[in-house]
Amino acid sequence: MPEPVAASKTVLVGFTDMFIPSIIAGAEIKSELTRFVIATLSVTQLIYMSEVGALIIGSRIPVNVAEIFIIFIERTILSLIFVTLIARFVLQLA
Repeated sequence: MPEPVAASKTVLVGFTDMFIPSIIAGAEIKSELTRFVIATLSVTQLIYMSEVGALIIGSRIPVNVAEIFIIFIERTILSLIFVTLIARFVLQLA
């Protein structure tokens, strides 16, 4: 992925706020591929934290905040892999 250092700054920020990664990417990142990956990753992080994460915390499943964060990191890594592959495929078609 082009501009990986700039993109790495935005990945974990998505845990605290869902819109900051896109703002950082818009200001620093010039590559369309990297911008697409960051925007899509922000949406997947938003879906996890607002829907699935809240559902897990509200259920009777015995998890704590540290485990929720670990699940968040795992989902982010998997999403990053899939989104990057899909972005490369889509940009090659265009």
